[in-house]
Amino acid sequence: MKRELAINFLFSFVGGAMVWALSPFLSGQVEPWDAKGFYYSAALLIVGLARPKHIWSHYAGIVLGQLTCMLCFLPGSPLIPVGVAFLAAYSTIALAGAASGAWFRRVSRGAR
Repeated sequence: MKRELAINFLFSFVGGAMVWALSPFLSGQVEPWDAKGFYYSAALLIVGLARPKHIWSHYAGIVLGQLTCMLCFLPGSPLIPVGVAFLAAYSTIALAGAASGAWFRRVSRGAR
């Protein structure tokens, strides 16, 4: 169980960091929430759906992955606490995706 939690957290951490790392290339914006369209929401939903196990560790991994990327690669600013709040709030999209994926997984296994 602990190994599975660690793998889930690591996968989510990398997925969350990739949302930020790929943002300049895919959306043209350094901060993904500044992108036009649904880049940030769609990317978070995909990461959330990708491994819908252990939902809270998944959410923590996504948030910490994004936070790490944000703090390491963006210049310091007095608005960082606001950015952290935005990041945590937007990450509920990934949390909803993970919860939906877990529900679908349970339902599909129960139907067999």
